[in-house]
Amino acid sequence: MAAKIKLERRSLGEQVTDLLRSMIITGEFKEGERLVEEQLAGRIGASRTPVREALHRLEQEELVTRRKTGGYEVRPISAKEVAEVVGVRAALESYAVELATERISADQLKKLTQNVDQFEKALREDNQDRLITLNTSFHEMLYQAADSSILTKLINGMHDVLHRFRVALLSDPETARRSLEDHRKLLQAVKNKQPEEAALACKNHIIAGGDRILAVLLPKEDGNHE
Repeated sequence: MAAKIKLERRSLGEQVTDLLRSMIITGEFKEGERLVEEQLAGRIGASRTPVREALHRLEQEELVTRRKTGGYEVRPISAKEVAEVVGVRAALESYAVELATERISADQLKKLTQNVDQFEKALREDNQDRLITLNTSFHEMLYQAADSSILTKLINGMHDVLHRFRVALLSDPETARRSLEDHRKLLQAVKNKQPEEAALACKNHIIAGGDRILAVLLPKEDGNHE
């Protein structure tokens, strides 16, 4: 009989990394916000050693950057990064939507429709957390319907930065309303079994979101050069 494999528990440093990463991508820590080891340790109830380890890992993931005066801060998303992510995402997701339109099941289509209805309800209630969750789910359901593991892996590789985009976008009610309109248009094309129209609706939705992010970022970047 083969020897029993002993699984080791995750280190405290890994747990702190996951926690801080989540706080960054959900917007709890704002862009440019200073992250002080001692303060973070006190806030999450850990010693400074795992916090220091976590910050080093997050620097490697490009979520935080070292300050010239010492310590770390949340790395702002640059306009160049937005443009690159939007371009890649538009290409990948529009193809995923094209496949999804051809392959989606009746049950998946029903859940996608329910998602859009729930998004509208959350918008009326001004429930930002719910809007972000539903927005993420809408796109993930389309990836699943596309039934392409390679596409899903490629898109999921951008998960953290995409979530930061969604937090920034959906905090604005007008942007959230436009997202609802885009989702309804995309959903209708999927229901009508129009893959090219659905792919175009998806691409336009992503590009429009990128433009709105840039409208927020560019004034900040210009201001940093003054």
